[in-house]
Parts: sequence; structure tokens; C-alpha cells
Amino acid sequence: MKRLAAVLTAVFVLGACAAPRPRRVPPPPSPLAKAVIRTARSYLPEEDARRAPPVDCSDFVGRVFRAHGVSLPRTSRAMARAGRPVASADDLRMGDLLFFSGSRGGRRVGHVAIYVGNGIFIHQANPGEGVRMESLYSDYYRRRYLKARRVVN
Repeated sequence: MKRLAAVLTAVFVLGACAAPRPRRVPPPPSPLAKAVIRTARSYLPEEDARRAPPVDCSDFVGRVFRAHGVSLPRTSRAMARAGRPVASADDLRMGDLLFFSGSRGGRRVGHVAIYVGNGIFIHQANPGEGVRMESLYSDYYRRRYLKARRVVN
């Protein structure tokens, strides 16, 4: 029993002394990524109420990236194969494409958005509602998040 107590004490002490894992600092956003976000924000209703809203989420994302010379496929499902995969949500960078399941859930891509930073993304939620910014950490989007792709460095 004394030996078990000694082992447990050693494990506790050594665990408490272990150095914390350094948090990896992402590289600063590229000028292209910043420009993409500026363009995406220009679609917000409070920025330009006269601008016609995009038809749907993939139309919005396509218009934003096309304005900067980046050609993307037309649909969110096809966009989900563009660029490079982002390993995890912890590795997200400004300008990454976020993919979500549709309103019915599941594993099939039904929605695309652009990552702004700090857990915020910008997207065309529903046709006719306009572009808006939302939190990736909201219950609705956290449950539907599928993956991310990087199309700009």
C-alpha cells in the first residue's frame, strides 16, 4: 500500500512539474487573405445596402474569391474538394473555407463560409437574408461543422 501511495505521489508531482505544451502561434494572415475578408465584409448589409445579395452561400464565396483572381467551383460540395485540407479547427486561418452540413445535418456538405478569425465566419445564410457574420462556436454551427479547406496562403 505504501508503494502504491509513493507511485501515485510521484505521478502527481511529475505531472504537475511538466512544462505546458507551447501553443503554436499561427503565421500572420497574408495580404490576399486580408483582402478577401475586406471584400467579404463589403457584402454586409450595413456596409452597402444597395448591393444585391448573392444567390446562395457558394455564389457569395465564389464572388469574393473571384474578385481577387481565385477561381472556385460553383457549388459548396465541389468547393469542399478545392485547395488543401485544414487539419483541425485549431489550425484555421483567415480566408479558409468552412464547410457545414445542411439544415438536416449528416455528413454531406450543404453550406460554405469564409473564416474571418477568432471563431467568427462570414456567409450567406439563406437566400434573400443577406450576408452576415456568426460564431463557429454557436450550438447550431458547431454541430454542423464538417471540415475546412485552405485556398489562399
